[in-house]
Amino acid sequence: MTIDIGTPARVLLVGKRVRVLDELGRALREAGMVVREETDADRVRYGVDGSSIDILALGRAFTGPKRDRMIATLKAANPALRVVDGLAPIPSIILAQIREVVTAPNRDTRVVGAAAYESGDNSIVLVLRRPAHLDVTLHRLDPLYRVHETDVYTGPLDRGRQRLPLGRRVGRGERFLVVEADDETTVHPLG
Repeated sequence: MTIDIGTPARVLLVGKRVRVLDELGRALREAGMVVREETDADRVRYGVDGSSIDILALGRAFTGPKRDRMIATLKAANPALRVVDGLAPIPSIILAQIREVVTAPNRDTRVVGAAAYESGDNSIVLVLRRPAHLDVTLHRLDPLYRVHETDVYTGPLDRGRQRLPLGRRVGRGERFLVVEADDETTVHPLG
């Protein structure tokens, strides 16, 4: 999985869980990105030059004023800095979020205009702006923080509203849909 953007994206990962940072860092390096990992917000704020990074990816533990000060400091050196707030402590979701920033930065022109989970008929509904080849994966973080992954669909789809049946019931927990449509990756929290 290589992302061709001319020069490699420079990513700073900031999170509390070293294991998650290491796993995510490995995956991003394999995708051709330059990665730095950090667990301390103050070290980032005072020790990282914002102009040396393109993407700041933050774990869910970094919230509030400390997060805001860190971002403000980095953006002062690099106004074009893109910030990714991790939706879940699932490396594949954060990787997809970073790929989204790199491959599909403009929300108004993305292939996938909208995505939703329909519990009544247990299906995923996508709205596509144009025909594309899709790989659709549902990720779920259950109430015990176990990760579940379901391959939903792989193949071509036409533009418009598309319904993808899941087959089996999706359990409780936080749900996230990752859609790879041609060369774009998008992530959709599904309530």
